[in-house]
Amino acid sequence: SVPPSPPSPAAELLIYHPLSEEQGAHVRLYLRNVWQCLSTPSFLLLSLAAGIMGGTLAAWTGLLTTILAPMNYTEKQAGWVGFGNYLATMAGSSLMGVIADRRRFQYKLKFLILFSLICCFLCIAWFQLGVRTLFYEEPVLKLSIPTIALSISMTGLFFGAASPLMYECLAEIMHPLPESLSASILVQWSNTTALILISIAPRRYKLMNLLVLIMAGMAIVMVCFVKVQYKRKDEDKRKILDQKQLGVDSRIGSL
Repeated sequence: SVPPSPPSPAAELLIYHPLSEEQGAHVRLYLRNVWQCLSTPSFLLLSLAAGIMGGTLAAWTGLLTTILAPMNYTEKQAGWVGFGNYLATMAGSSLMGVIADRRRFQYKLKFLILFSLICCFLCIAWFQLGVRTLFYEEPVLKLSIPTIALSISMTGLFFGAASPLMYECLAEIMHPLPESLSASILVQWSNTTALILISIAPRRYKLMNLLVLIMAGMAIVMVCFVKVQYKRKDEDKRKILDQKQLGVDSRIGSL
């Protein structure tokens, strides 16, 4: 069955202005939309920040067994640490979704993203102090496996909190283009970053420890220069006001 009204302005655009059935026109329109996204500075900065951060963390957590092996931690322990990271990532996404939906924070997505990424950076730095890196052979801090698991889980928690907000911001910036377009570009950045890092540093765990810290810092800097325009929220609000005004006018007319 067809809903009485489109679920979002982007869906409304696709319903009332469908893409051409001709394959060539479809491809040209898609490429034009992709170019529009990539030529928008705020979109490019935010999608790159989210993509390189997500891809780097994916590659890094995949090397936890190699990273923790010199510290005499078993593969099973490293596996549980990684499992805790994934659970925390999902928990962070769910928790931040509840917070971001509150009226007070609906127009403060950039603040929430920066807060989450900074906390994520600090948790990564905390973990770095307990393992071997390019700068020191012995850890600065003697961290136990529960403490290491906590630092990794907190990293996942805060990145999980930032991730859905970045998807949301990209959709807001590029409205009324489909949300799937901005999301697909972000995913491509993330997959490309993860593939490159896994290819060049499968055994260079010290290099990966440094890269994840650098990428997290770069992501924070790039997000600072993003200008978020809440086009979709403003459009939804305008339509709600128009509907209310239409209802008022119809009641006045009936009198």
